[in-house]
Amino acid sequence: MSPSAESGSPYENITEMTLLTPIKDGEADELAQVLAAVQIAEDSPIKKISTIHYARWVILDEGARLLFTSNFDGTWEKYLRDFSEKIPEGLDAIWGHCVGWPGAQPFAPFRKWVDRHQVPANLFYAAYPESTVREVQRALDWKEKTERFVAELAKPPRSS
Repeated sequence: MSPSAESGSPYENITEMTLLTPIKDGEADELAQVLAAVQIAEDSPIKKISTIHYARWVILDEGARLLFTSNFDGTWEKYLRDFSEKIPEGLDAIWGHCVGWPGAQPFAPFRKWVDRHQVPANLFYAAYPESTVREVQRALDWKEKTERFVAELAKPPRSS
């Protein structure tokens, strides 16, 4: 197991993951199209995992490697299980273009493949390490409601 797989995060509630995987020869352009479609899709599979602070895929080295980085709530194991169970087709569409991809299911080979390609983070910083995605969304919702309320209060009284 890579050094950061289980305990790479210095934080209790948020974890990071960085993967670097070789892309199959000649498949970088098709992979770029898949990633672009995921980016713009209203029903993007990535939205099904509610613990993600951010996720990013980058094609590197003139199409030779795929970089994936993510920050998420919870443990490394739970995050992988969410991917494997909630969006296996999305994972297969992306990493199916990478060398040695075993598929998102069953879980054990997927977990082993991820572990083999994980790169330990030399530095992992989270601005709000105690706040989950859900808490951030709730705070933003309250901010919006408060701003609307204050705007209503600031309106001049209606004349009778």
